[in-house]
Amino acid sequence: MTEHGFQKETFAFLKALGANNSKDWFDANKSDYQRHVKEPTDVFRPAMNNALQTLTGHEMTSKQFRINRDLRFSKDKTPYNTHIRMAFWPVGASFQGRDAQPPSFFLSIEADTIRFGTGCMAFSKPVLGAYLTLLEKGEGNNISELLARMRSGGFDVSEPDLANPPRGFPKDRAYADLARHKGLAVWKHLPDTSSLEGGSAVTALTNAWKPTLPFWQYFADLQEKT
Repeated sequence: MTEHGFQKETFAFLKALGANNSKDWFDANKSDYQRHVKEPTDVFRPAMNNALQTLTGHEMTSKQFRINRDLRFSKDKTPYNTHIRMAFWPVGASFQGRDAQPPSFFLSIEADTIRFGTGCMAFSKPVLGAYLTLLEKGEGNNISELLARMRSGGFDVSEPDLANPPRGFPKDRAYADLARHKGLAVWKHLPDTSSLEGGSAVTALTNAWKPTLPFWQYFADLQEKT
């Protein structure tokens, strides 16, 4: 195993799993899963966590999502995810609590692409309230400028959650469209999976996430003030 990185076999396994998504196949190839997926991820994730701590200046924590799919409410009964997904977010009193959903860094390693993102999929109630208050006061220019910068850098912005601004929000406000979001995140793809092979994986992703740091910091500051 290459330190802090993945292997060609990692992506080959994910591709093969996509073509053979069954318990019998997975059980027969579990040693390959351990060697080419689980073990590299267990080394990569803490190294990436440390790099994001240096990038943001915040203590970070992280999680890896399970390879087993939750089938309880899904019509698709294939048992396994065909990607490796992780999330990294800050530690601290203002980022804790049942309703807290701190701004995070998201990563999806797939058979033929690397998708990464930054932001908050769903604001906590206090942060959503603070966000809407900023917009209602006409102070959405900072958010709008951040999103414009992200788009000019090739990032996609998450779609609005609502068809219209929430009830009670003045529709004539300059940034009423931004009020349709219950969360905000930006997403991009790395050009090829080979950038995560070998010892350059952490550096490649740190550099990929670096342009999103002002966007992440804006919402980290908002949550800390809320």
